[in-house]
Amino acid sequence: MSTQNNKKIKVHDLGLVDYKFGLNYQKGLINRIKKDENHLIFLEHNKTITVGTKGTVADILFTTKQLENDGFSIIKTDRGGQVTIHNKGQLVVYPLVQLKEFELKPVDYVRRIEIMIVDFLKEIGIDSKIIIGKTGVWIDSFNKQRKIVAIGVRVSGGITMHGFALNIDNDLGDFNSIIPCGLPESEATSLKRELKSDIDKSDIKSKLINSFEKIFDCEVIVG
Repeated sequence: MSTQNNKKIKVHDLGLVDYKFGLNYQKGLINRIKKDENHLIFLEHNKTITVGTKGTVADILFTTKQLENDGFSIIKTDRGGQVTIHNKGQLVVYPLVQLKEFELKPVDYVRRIEIMIVDFLKEIGIDSKIIIGKTGVWIDSFNKQRKIVAIGVRVSGGITMHGFALNIDNDLGDFNSIIPCGLPESEATSLKRELKSDIDKSDIKSKLINSFEKIFDCEVIVG
């Protein structure tokens, strides 16, 4: 999609990597960012529990030893938000954008991310919503409100880090190890559960890019 304002974002598709690798990759890009340079990182993480700046280990329901025996890493991180799960089959997206270029304040940026995700989900046939006071995107699923996307960002020097995690075909049972986002009643869902079909991840990334271009009024460059 071409735009008149010339805002461009370059895609990096890293595949399945450890959380710390993804974190260091973000930091490396930010250290090299120049004027008019923005990045969009796609990746999946191995089994990880992250504790955000507003999180508490009280929301982790098992001991460190139990979780490590189950294959989890537990990492305190500098993103906003509380406790969440990353695992294989969950698509994590880290936009590294200069907010001044997009004329956005941090709160407006998070809201724009939510709107973009709602737009993307509508494109693939899923009705979703934003709930005031509960960051993320939610679905009325099987008579409950279930979260399909968790959002946690950091802004430093006007540049964003971290981003959002979309459950595609990951093991939702892993979320039983935590109280997601500090909400005891919160449950997770995934695209596979909602659509009841296998998911083409390449198609999902393409549609996410289309929604990102539309909502952020920019050009996303792949390759």
